[in-house]
Amino acid sequence: MSITYAHHDGHHATEELDDEYVDVYLDIRAEPPYNSGPLYQRDRFLDRSRKQMENEGFDLVVARSGGTLAGFAFGFRVPAGRWWGGGPGPSEELVNVDKFAVVELNLRREYRGHGYGRRLLDELLAGRPEKWAILLSLPAAPAHAMYEHLGWSVVGTMQPFPDAEIADVMAVELRR
Repeated sequence: MSITYAHHDGHHATEELDDEYVDVYLDIRAEPPYNSGPLYQRDRFLDRSRKQMENEGFDLVVARSGGTLAGFAFGFRVPAGRWWGGGPGPSEELVNVDKFAVVELNLRREYRGHGYGRRLLDELLAGRPEKWAILLSLPAAPAHAMYEHLGWSVVGTMQPFPDAEIADVMAVELRR
């Protein structure tokens, strides 16, 4: 399997986000522990993603195998002094510096277990100027163990939306 990776900034990502991406997202969010809950519906994903693409420092990384979308990851810069959703952060060290929020990491089932998820994450974070990367992960999600294996640490918990489950906030210091 030959996988290629491509980056798209906010403007180009808006043009890129289509049904192919939504299908990958919905397939993954039908799996446990997500089980197609209210947060993981088509319209909410599209609305949330389009707003996130407007954030400074937005980056989308796409993994393709031939013409097939194998997966994608995206995130954006959260400036010093701010935290996700405007709420309190887990520590001053994380709040008071620029950080990169990894919002989505999605990889089709048939591509898992070959290092492609790690490569998507590495591609997304490569060369980032921020000191830290942060993400939310449900403890029961298979990706949670991958993040821990890659050096991410749980630094708190957060409920991103009233109808969302409480997720672990994970952070990793970025190498420059």
